[in-house]
Amino acid sequence: MIAEKVKEYGDKAVKDLIDNYNKLGLRASGRYARELKSVVTTSGTKTNLKITGPIEAYFMEHGRAPNKVQNHQAVKNMGWYLQQWVADKGIDVNPYAAAHKIVYEGITVPNPHNPGGVISDIINDQWFTELNKILGTDVITRIESDVLKQFKS
Repeated sequence: MIAEKVKEYGDKAVKDLIDNYNKLGLRASGRYARELKSVVTTSGTKTNLKITGPIEAYFMEHGRAPNKVQNHQAVKNMGWYLQQWVADKGIDVNPYAAAHKIVYEGITVPNPHNPGGVISDIINDQWFTELNKILGTDVITRIESDVLKQFKS
């Protein structure tokens, strides 16, 4: 019962995260939306929810520090990767110029192209409070059930 409610809540969070990602105009290839998933595992009386996605999710939320290795090869490698991103995004940007900036300066969030909050607008204290409200009666019932088992033993 608890695992099903947690899975349902996790799936709703994934949908809300994708909607927010689209609303903020951060979609390029759509990889973030395709790879975002909620995974529920149970072990005994414990239920765990994990929302997984690509590493870019971290960068969209927190930004990215400059490269530790800052040289021509790092810019070339990053530029090669950004060629596809520029094409997916449909923007007129030199990917190697963007790569140079990322390698040497990093990316700060918020910025003119990313107002921030792609994850934290959705997964926040209010989100956890709502999950606790949804689970409250099930958790209390399970605790009462476990207590009764102890007395009957």
